[in-house]
Amino acid sequence: MLPRSAVSAGQEASAAFLFFFIVIAESANDSQVGCSKTCVAENCDTIGIRYGKYCGVGWSGCPGEKPCDDLDACCKIHDECVENNESPFNLRGT
Repeated sequence: MLPRSAVSAGQEASAAFLFFFIVIAESANDSQVGCSKTCVAENCDTIGIRYGKYCGVGWSGCPGEKPCDDLDACCKIHDECVENNESPFNLRGT
């Protein structure tokens, strides 16, 4: 095991930043791969939730797809609002 002084606080901060940058970039890439045509319920107890076709970060239904239920419809409306208002949270880049 390395002594504590062998790894500086700056190196630790840089490593943490790099890790989170990669995670966020990968999440954005996943959202651009395609769209959902299937109703799902995955990771419902984490921040990486994917529900229905429209609920979840970077998770969206294909154009013209009907929501799975009322909750999914709410997420669809939210996605459309974010997209139409050019929000910085719009990961699709449109």
